[in-house]
Amino acid sequence: MKIYVTGAYGPSQELESLREAGHEVVLGRPVDQPGRRPYTEQELVEWCRDADVIMASHQDTISRAVLAASQNLRLVVVPLVGVDKIDVPAATELGIVVANSPTTLDIAATAEATIALMLMLLKRIKHNESKLRRGEWSRRADLGWLVAGKTIGLVGLGRVGAHVARRLQGWEARFLACDPYVAPETARPLQVSLVNLPTLLADSDVVSLHAALTPKTRGMIGEKELKSMNRAAFLINTARGELVDEEALCRAIEGGWIAGAALDTFESEPLPMESRLRTLDPKRVILTPHNAAHSEAGRLADLKLAFDATLSALRGEVPKHTVNPQVVAQWRQRFGGTKAGRIR
Repeated sequence: MKIYVTGAYGPSQELESLREAGHEVVLGRPVDQPGRRPYTEQELVEWCRDADVIMASHQDTISRAVLAASQNLRLVVVPLVGVDKIDVPAATELGIVVANSPTTLDIAATAEATIALMLMLLKRIKHNESKLRRGEWSRRADLGWLVAGKTIGLVGLGRVGAHVARRLQGWEARFLACDPYVAPETARPLQVSLVNLPTLLADSDVVSLHAALTPKTRGMIGEKELKSMNRAAFLINTARGELVDEEALCRAIEGGWIAGAALDTFESEPLPMESRLRTLDPKRVILTPHNAAHSEAGRLADLKLAFDATLSALRGEVPKHTVNPQVVAQWRQRFGGTKAGRIR
């Protein structure tokens, strides 16, 4: 059977276990290829037409048209957590399983990255490094702030948001969270108070985004929300770039509506050279290429889960981390699978 990998995350030898199982592996443009551009919809329609499995990168969109054109397709899998680049409702309608790779390493790494960016902003690391490199030394006006006594607002208290709160226990900060899917009894052990988004934005010194990308959350942080924040507050986004209206954020930084921001993810990736974000004051705005939470251990763990899902699906078994379990009955009818994997 044919496995199409839209963007390899490492050397092709890492895919050998799929070949040893008797499958053909077709490699697309490597993710770390200099100047790599995402595949267009038409390119994927033509290229993946005879795929049994598509292993998709975080840069490539697997649309309804791509899914519908791939008549043999039984699985779309990503070697990461997010599936927002995949049209999951269309896959479900067409009888195609979608699976992700939610390793605990990814969750911990994203929480660590969030805290690292938070500390860089609060301690004014880039501002002070810039002064030092110009030959200057510390002055009173260059001092930063303690985490202690600050209010940390978490937009999303799922696995990553909860992990951030858990790791900052003992730092003597106050925690707020906005998450309509979390009950107070879940937040209480984390010492987190659940509030609505306007309250969180108005009261927080640091606003950190950990929401999934949905039609409701797309552009949830726009001009109105940024203007409601404290002028001394910081915004951190390690979730999905589309949660933030980037043009509004640029106006917020330039107009002094907020003190600064740290972004590890963007509306368009790789970040275009002409993006206005690149022109913002680098001492107040940290931009990282969607890799602040990446580690080699995490990458290999993600890849293993993606391989496990691929081999399970090709054996007619339901992959362990299926994100659209409602498709299973239809999927078994299409492909004759009888064994049930564990669905989460």
